Amino acid sequence: MRFECRASTTKPSQPPELSGLWDVVMDVGGVPSFGLLSLGMSGTELAGSLALTAGVVVVRSLKSDGQTVAMVVASAEGDVRFDGSLASDGKRMCGIVSYHGGQKFEMIVQKRPDRRSGAL
Repeated sequence: MRFECRASTTKPSQPPELSGLWDVVMDVGGVPSFGLLSLGMSGTELAGSLALTAGVVVVRSLKSDGQTVAMVVASAEGDVRFDGSLASDGKRMCGIVSYHGGQKFEMIVQKRPDRRSGAL
């Protein structure tokens, strides 16, 4: 698997639209774990859930400056952090998931087309 994004070298003039459905694949020791990230606005902040093979977790926070992404999700053992880069088109996030026990795994998150707009 190729876990890389062509990150933007400059901050965009407007923040990217991150609300929507995202396909997820995480490399867990050479074994792919697939899932779905669902994001939407809750007031002025992004909120949502992440469903992976191991179960569904709540997205506690997701912040992006248009180049980097920092996401924290809840788990039974404690918070899990994703730090990565955002592709210049705002449709792919690539980075490292850091578990509370020190384990680190690569993860790619690819945005699904918005079905309401008719985009493919």
